[in-house]
Amino acid sequence: MEPGESSVSRVVEKIVENNPVLKECLASGLANYSRVARAIKRFVDEELGGEASIESIKVALIRLARRLSPMNVSNIERILRETSIEVKTKVSVLTYDSSALREIVRIAGSLQGTRFLSIVTGITSITVMVGDEQSKTFLNIGSKPLFQQSGLTAILLVSPVENIYTPGLIAYVTTILAQSNINIIQITSSYSETIIVISPEDTMKAFSILSEAIARARGKGAGEIPSSKGVG
Repeated sequence: MEPGESSVSRVVEKIVENNPVLKECLASGLANYSRVARAIKRFVDEELGGEASIESIKVALIRLARRLSPMNVSNIERILRETSIEVKTKVSVLTYDSSALREIVRIAGSLQGTRFLSIVTGITSITVMVGDEQSKTFLNIGSKPLFQQSGLTAILLVSPVENIYTPGLIAYVTTILAQSNINIIQITSSYSETIIVISPEDTMKAFSILSEAIARARGKGAGEIPSSKGVG
C-alpha cells in the first residue's frame, strides 16, 4: 500500500530542509521536479518504511516549492560590493580549555604590533589564531592545547558593518567554498571582519572564488579581481 499524501509531503519537506542547496534550487525555480523526485526516492522510501511513487514525490516537491522563498541575494551582493579581501599565510590555530583564559589574555597583551591575532572564547574552550612565529609564545603556558595546527592560511573579508544584519552572507560565503571542496578549519565573524582559516593548498582556489564573487557583485565581471591587500 502506498503511503498517504500527507506522509510523503512531510518526508519530502524534511529531506529538502536538510539540503540547503536543493532547497534554494526549488525556491528559485531552477529544479527539475521529476529528476529531483527520482534522486530522493530511496531516501523518502527509507523514511516512510514503504514505497512512494515518483509522481507523489514530484507533487510534494511542487507544492513545497510554491511555499519557499529564494535567498535575498541583493542584500548579500550589496555587502560584497563594499568588501575587500586580504590573505594571511603562515597562521597557527591553537585551541585550549577555557581554564587557560587568564594566561592567554596575559600573553596576548604582550604581543604588541603582531601582524595577526584573533582570540575566540567559547563555553568550554578558547581558540587563538595567530602568526606561526607568535604561536610559540602561547605554547609556553602551562596548559597543553587541545588542538594545534600551523602553516595555515587566513582569509580576511572586511565588510561594511551592515554585514551583521544581513541574513545569508556567511552561508553564501561558506557554500561557494564548500561547493569547490574547500574545507574551513576555523571561521569567526565580528563587526566588520570575517576570518576564514583554510589549508595552504586551498589558498589560491579560495582567494579566486571569493574574489570573483566580489567582482560579480560589483558588476565588473568574474575576470576582474577586486581590491585586496594580497598575500602576507
